[in-house]
Amino acid sequence: MAIKQNITEINSQYGKVPPQAIEMEEAVLGALMLEADAIHKVSGILTAESFYKNEHRIIFEAVKSLANAGKQIDLLTVTRSLIETNQLDVVGGPMYITQLTGRVAAAAHIEAHSRVIAQLHAQRELIRIGSETINEAYEEGTDIEDLLNSVKSKISAIEDSTLSSNTGQSHIDVIRETLKEIEIDCLQAKAGKQPGITTGLRTLNNATGGWRNTNLIIVAARPGVGKTSLALHFAKMAARAGNFVNFYGLEMKSSDLMRIMISGESSVNRLLIRDGKIDSNDWSSINRSLTSFEKLPIIWNDCATLTASQIKSNTIRNRKAGKCDLIIIDYLQLIKATDKKAIREQQISEISRTLKEIALSENIPVICLSQLNRAAAGEKPQLHHLRESGAIEQDADIVIFPWRNEADNRFYISIAKNRRGTCGDFEIFANEEMTGFTDAQQDESYNPDNSKPF
Repeated sequence: MAIKQNITEINSQYGKVPPQAIEMEEAVLGALMLEADAIHKVSGILTAESFYKNEHRIIFEAVKSLANAGKQIDLLTVTRSLIETNQLDVVGGPMYITQLTGRVAAAAHIEAHSRVIAQLHAQRELIRIGSETINEAYEEGTDIEDLLNSVKSKISAIEDSTLSSNTGQSHIDVIRETLKEIEIDCLQAKAGKQPGITTGLRTLNNATGGWRNTNLIIVAARPGVGKTSLALHFAKMAARAGNFVNFYGLEMKSSDLMRIMISGESSVNRLLIRDGKIDSNDWSSINRSLTSFEKLPIIWNDCATLTASQIKSNTIRNRKAGKCDLIIIDYLQLIKATDKKAIREQQISEISRTLKEIALSENIPVICLSQLNRAAAGEKPQLHHLRESGAIEQDADIVIFPWRNEADNRFYISIAKNRRGTCGDFEIFANEEMTGFTDAQQDESYNPDNSKPF
């Protein structure tokens, strides 16, 4: 294991001064002792580790301990606390404590100063992580996957500490943001468009309002039911409506998935395409279908070793490039776990939670296919049939079960959980090759590319 270097050693090596703001640290500590309630303004932003100077860390810890004990915070109480812990001389004596209160007249700018201090601390942590990573990468026999996971974990910890400094939005700001979203939905509805990303199925649009931002949608079924084909249908219809789709096929090659889509688009039998038994008429149908189909905004990724964190990283990059409005993953149980030693239920829980975080942080819908356990064979699927973890049910905003009723051989979509809409069973039509899906009762005016909300 490489020897960890502290920030001073790292910067002396490169001849640079660590990112810091000593004057702001002094101003914040002084303000904390001037106004008793000032600690509540910074407690969600700063920790003792946020301060560059060790003396300042000790003083901040004293202030926090007084606040936690419900005691008065001022020059005298902080000094007394430091005397009791034998740390007053370590920080520079009573004179230094007094000087801190003279650095600031009031606590008016304490939050702004605290955010700068927190940001500089994050920069120092990144420098430290970078140095440790360099040392570990030079070691012989280093497992690259373990090293990458370690780096991601450390950076994720910095992200979490940065996000935790968000103390929330005011009531009026949330109202304004909500009204703005409602107004956008109304404008979409007046234009005859689905407010959410269209599912391509009117009954499903009516029940869900389309695929909405921040939602994690689980589509679960037993093998052979057609969940992959249904996911391809969702991808095609969303892309036709102008949305950039990122499709992760972790079970099949992108070219195999494309064969299914081409079959549905051209109406050429899927098995004939698979076996290379298509004639000139079939080729003509395929070529005609590609005229508009080939321009759909879909990005395909069939890397079988992806982790949820890697999918998150890809999403952030593609979102910044304007090339990700919807994610579809086939399927959840094939996503590699970051912690190989954890039990399977914990691994699935971590993956499920990361997918929900992607939907929330990137403000997009995430559709993830999932397996069902063997108990679901031959019966209508239920939430308890979700395989390996109850976390899937908890994290999901919508849970959909595609299934075929063996009694009447009809194809149904069962919505078992729906936080923003209705639940129930909806019959849809699926052709024999499972390459095309439409509403079972469809009027002539219905166009899935321009579906209307309920």
